[in-house]
Amino acid sequence: MKKLFFLLLFIIIAFGGCYYVYSKINWSGLFGVKKITENVDEQLGDVFWKSYSAEMVEVKDIKIVEPIQQMVRELCSENNIAASSINVHVVDNKEINAFAMPGRHLVVHTGLIEFADKQEEIAGVIAHEIAHIESGHVVKKLGKEIGLSILMNLTLGDIGGEVVRNALSTITSTAYDRSLEKEADLKAVDYMVAAKMNPTYLATFLEKLDKQSQTPEVLQWVSTHPDSKERVRYINEKVKSSRSKQKE
Repeated sequence: MKKLFFLLLFIIIAFGGCYYVYSKINWSGLFGVKKITENVDEQLGDVFWKSYSAEMVEVKDIKIVEPIQQMVRELCSENNIAASSINVHVVDNKEINAFAMPGRHLVVHTGLIEFADKQEEIAGVIAHEIAHIESGHVVKKLGKEIGLSILMNLTLGDIGGEVVRNALSTITSTAYDRSLEKEADLKAVDYMVAAKMNPTYLATFLEKLDKQSQTPEVLQWVSTHPDSKERVRYINEKVKSSRSKQKE
C-alpha cells in the first residue's frame, strides 16, 4: 500500500513539474510568430490594405506625398533598409495618427502632417513606425490580440469582412505593449541619428500632443500611444547618450 502511495505521489509531483515547465514556455513565440514567413506577412498586408483603402481616401498630391516619401528614403538609406520595401500611404484623415500594417505598409494621416510644426517631428513618427515594421511588432501585436490561427485563415480568405475590420481596429486603435513601444522609440532615435536628423523633435512632438490630449483629433493618438511623459523622458535620455557617444 505504501509503495502505491509513493508511486502516485511521484506521478503527481512529476506531472506538476512538467506542467509548470510547459506553462512557462512561450509556445506562440516558439512555434507561432517565428514561423510566419515574409510571404504570409505580405498576404496579410494585402488583405488589410484592401479593406482599409476601401473606406479611406489616399492622397495623391505629390506636394504632400513626396516630402513623406523623401523622409522614408533618407531614414532607410542610412539604416540599411530598402526604402522600396516600405509601402507608404498618405490618407486624408483629420485624426493625428500614423501606423504600420503587415506587408510593410506605413500609413500617415494628413491630420498628423498638419499638426506638426517641423518636418523633423513627422520624421520622428515615421522612424518610430519603421522601427515597428523592422522589428516585426505588427504581427506580434495581432498574434497576441486576435490569435495566430485567425491570422493564417485571413491569408486564405476563410474569414469574413467583420473579422478583418476588427483586426484593422486592433492595428489602428489599440496600443502596443509598453516594451514594444519603447523598443520602437529607441530605435527611432538611432535611425534619426544615423540619418543626421535631430531626434529631439520626436520628444517635442510627444510633449505637444500631451498638452493637447483632450482635443478630438489628438485623442486617437493618445489611445494608441499612452504614457507620453515617460516616453519623452527615456527618448531624451537616449538622445543625450547618443550625442555623448558621438563626441567620444
